Amino acid sequence: MPGAELVEPVPYAPWWPWVALGIVVAVVAWYVWVVRSTRARGQAAATGPETPSAPAAPSSRRDPYAALRGTAAARLDEVERRYRAGEVDARGANLEIRYALREFATGRTGVDTSAMTASAARGDRRTRRLASVLENSSVPTFAATSRTRLTRTLDQARRLVRTW
Repeated sequence: MPGAELVEPVPYAPWWPWVALGIVVAVVAWYVWVVRSTRARGQAAATGPETPSAPAAPSSRRDPYAALRGTAAARLDEVERRYRAGEVDARGANLEIRYALREFATGRTGVDTSAMTASAARGDRRTRRLASVLENSSVPTFAATSRTRLTRTLDQARRLVRTW
């Protein structure tokens, strides 16, 4: 284009910097909203398990884990009901007991126990009380046959929920 005349580039429209600023403000506002809406629940969950639990005997102080205990006890009752009705076998009932106790322990300690083994539970001081129940319920859960009675495991699980 030897004979063509050079033309200056077209400048940006004056409103583009305002659009960019609006996008930046919207992203910052979204981050602030996410942090504030999740921080209150996160702090309550983080401070909850560190506080000592109330004793099993009635006292003047309120048990901070009463709702969690009630949920776990109801799940254990449901497992027993389903086992007696023949809806689940001993292996399935033991699996459900382990699930309910792991969920209780996670809520109680703040440690993820969803896939914790008995030896791993014994190694962590916060979950040490869970280890014996996991050990006692592992044989009926994973063995081809077992003579362990489900009532023993249920009694041990209920005792753990009541006293921990």
